[in-house]
Amino acid sequence: MSLSAGVRQRTGVAVVVPLVVVLIFAAALWIIYQNEQSYRQEQARAGQVQAEILAASVVAALDFADRSAAQEAVDALQVSPQLRAVGIYDAHGRRFAGYHRTGARLPDLLGDAVPPDASLIQATAPVTRGGATIGSVYLANAVDPLSRRLSRYAMIALLVVMTSLVLAVLGHSQAELRGVNRRLESQAQTLAEANSELQFQMEERSRTEEQLRQAQKMQALGQLTGGIAHDFNNLMTVIQGSADLLLRPNLTEERRLRFVKAIIEGAERAALLTGQLLAFARRQPLRPELLDINKRIETMIVMLQPTLGPDITLTLELEEELPCVEVDPGQFEAALLNLVVNARDAMPEGGTLTIATRSVEDGDVGEHDRAVAISVKDSGIGISPEVRDRVFEPFYTTKTVGKGTGLGLSQVYGFAAQSGGGARIESEVGKGTTLTILLPASTRRLPLATGEARVARKRRAGRILLVEDNEEVGNFAETMLFELGHEVVRARSGPEALGLADKGASFDVVFTDVVMPGMTGIELAGELKQRRPRLPIILTTGYSDKIVAAGSQGFPVVTKPYRLETLASTLDEALGARRVSAG
Repeated sequence: MSLSAGVRQRTGVAVVVPLVVVLIFAAALWIIYQNEQSYRQEQARAGQVQAEILAASVVAALDFADRSAAQEAVDALQVSPQLRAVGIYDAHGRRFAGYHRTGARLPDLLGDAVPPDASLIQATAPVTRGGATIGSVYLANAVDPLSRRLSRYAMIALLVVMTSLVLAVLGHSQAELRGVNRRLESQAQTLAEANSELQFQMEERSRTEEQLRQAQKMQALGQLTGGIAHDFNNLMTVIQGSADLLLRPNLTEERRLRFVKAIIEGAERAALLTGQLLAFARRQPLRPELLDINKRIETMIVMLQPTLGPDITLTLELEEELPCVEVDPGQFEAALLNLVVNARDAMPEGGTLTIATRSVEDGDVGEHDRAVAISVKDSGIGISPEVRDRVFEPFYTTKTVGKGTGLGLSQVYGFAAQSGGGARIESEVGKGTTLTILLPASTRRLPLATGEARVARKRRAGRILLVEDNEEVGNFAETMLFELGHEVVRARSGPEALGLADKGASFDVVFTDVVMPGMTGIELAGELKQRRPRLPIILTTGYSDKIVAAGSQGFPVVTKPYRLETLASTLDEALGARRVSAG
């Protein structure tokens, strides 16, 4: 701001502020005058109303010339300190009753009772009966003393003075404030430029972090790909090598059976690896059963002990009368095996591995009050905090490429979460690790064993409607069904299957794929149930997000790849249920 501009600004303030103060004082005097006039008018109206009320109350006293009643009405008004004099006069204007607060005597005639007096507000009112005036009422109210009125207006004067002072101070400060504002604007501009530079740097950092995250994702995918490729290539080596050897002539029966068994075991391990991929993502369709966890662990010991080696001691701490749980048995065994293998790898020099079970009250099982905790504890090297916080992350592994896919503990966590529970880890470097699975406790109990020997049932045969859009899988499934003694009707899509049903084709069970173009197996099952409510329907899928999202809607599911025995038992149960329903 230039010097001349500052001088002009101060001169303008010096002229405007006194002018505003004069206007405020004039406005204050006008307000006081108007307030005084309004006060007198209000007092006059109030006195007139009082007189009219008194006139109405002394009609009977004047009519019957009852001076005592008239005086009582007058005396009742003495409670008002502002009421100086009250008089009641008859029709001839002579005083009938009254009082004067100062003790003076009221004039005998009404005309003498109304002398002009600026300190009094006087009012008269006629007393009438039947339209005729029979008397008059006179009231004289005292006006507030000048000192009291001035004290009331002193507040206005004080406010005016304070306002004037404030205006003077504000006027002086305004000029200074404008100078400060100009300096602040200059500093704000500098800060804005610095903030713009900082924002640019933050955006650059965000882009760098995003590139780093993408690189980490690619590294994780590379690790996952390497682990899966290693495992699958090992399995495919066994399967393909065994198949090539089966094509050689002059094989003995013993070698042929050995190669067939190797192919079957390789395929089962490949299916298990696929199940792990689905389980850690919580996309594996589960088939829960009521399990006694302690008995299941005791049964698995025979399989677990050889995987540990001679340097690791396996102990069990199983709580008695443990509640049952409702989980998928195969997925539970795979999860427990993963925990045991991880514990084994954490003890390269040997140690003690403990599998423990207990019933707990835990908040990690959702709406369930009780949970069953299955813990695997090792005495190994332990895990550092930064690694411990990431062990359940998908693809994360501390093993070298080719030694692990990073799906083991992710599969454990995915299985526990999909079963309604959770998983947790406790570890300290040099003192070992404890991994715990929490599963909701069931209120159901396993049925008591009868001790009677099971009687082998003869397999049932029936007419099966096979719905499969993949030609190779359909041909293979058709062959398996023929091998089981069933008659097969083939359809390659949902609409084709509905067409066969509408034409009256006869079949005992529908065996349909879930993922098909045009109409899914679940949609087909719903349509067929409307047409034939008692018709058993079995779904089959390798993976379907529709099964995961909406469930199988009560239909049994056979997961691909399926074994001949699994398919046979599922069809046998469906045929048996149909015959019971028909009976």
